[in-house]
Amino acid sequence: MSFLIDTHAHLDFPELYDRLDEVLKNSYDNNVCKIVTISTNLNKIEKIKSISHTNKDVYFTVGIHPNEVLKDNNNSNHDLILQLTADKKCVGVGECGLDYHYGTNSKEAQKKSFITQINVARETGLPLIIHSRDADIDMIDILEKEYKKGMFKAILHCFSSGKDLALCGLDLGFYISFSGIVTFKSAKLIQEIASIVPDNKILVETDAPYLAPTPFRGSINEPKNCYYTAKFLSELRECDLNQFTNQLYLNSIKIFDKIA
Repeated sequence: MSFLIDTHAHLDFPELYDRLDEVLKNSYDNNVCKIVTISTNLNKIEKIKSISHTNKDVYFTVGIHPNEVLKDNNNSNHDLILQLTADKKCVGVGECGLDYHYGTNSKEAQKKSFITQINVARETGLPLIIHSRDADIDMIDILEKEYKKGMFKAILHCFSSGKDLALCGLDLGFYISFSGIVTFKSAKLIQEIASIVPDNKILVETDAPYLAPTPFRGSINEPKNCYYTAKFLSELRECDLNQFTNQLYLNSIKIFDKIA
């Protein structure tokens, strides 16, 4: 099997950070050679940068998660976000987007922060890592309007939305990334979407420490578990596992083109 890149994990979260050496060793032992650790709140960015700078195969992003916008006073601070992306190991912007799962009281703040981060992605050429939950209509509207102002690269991360958003993303040239959710028996729609994403636009991730794939569902997830999602997808798409994992690796270094 080819090497894999976990394109989305949260190594700063205590479930992983408190035993980081073990987590990284487990990753290497399971052919996961590089990890992108994702920012959710700029108050934590120094910790994320430190993880990346002390581990050569860990890269990071800069951004504010939609559920964190009310906790981060810099959620729409364009200049600060832009400045932080200049770090040599910063490979993306986000995760950012819209999440109405817990209500819409922060809806306008989420939109403002999201558009700010789109602008940074557009200016830097770095890929935007998009989080969308229970917000497909507004997400499609923003993506289409913003793309008309100028192109930007993006990943629809941990995809669990409807087909309309998937098709919108593909029409705009975005990548679609699948987590352990796609392995769940109940995830029929996500599996249907995963079966039609073009070979050159599909990615895998763990979103660790969350969303462990079958057969580890319910346990603390780790980057090493990328293999199980990749294996499931290769079977779903009826393709050779070695060829598929090689394609995943090539896709990962194409979208994250600062990864050495």
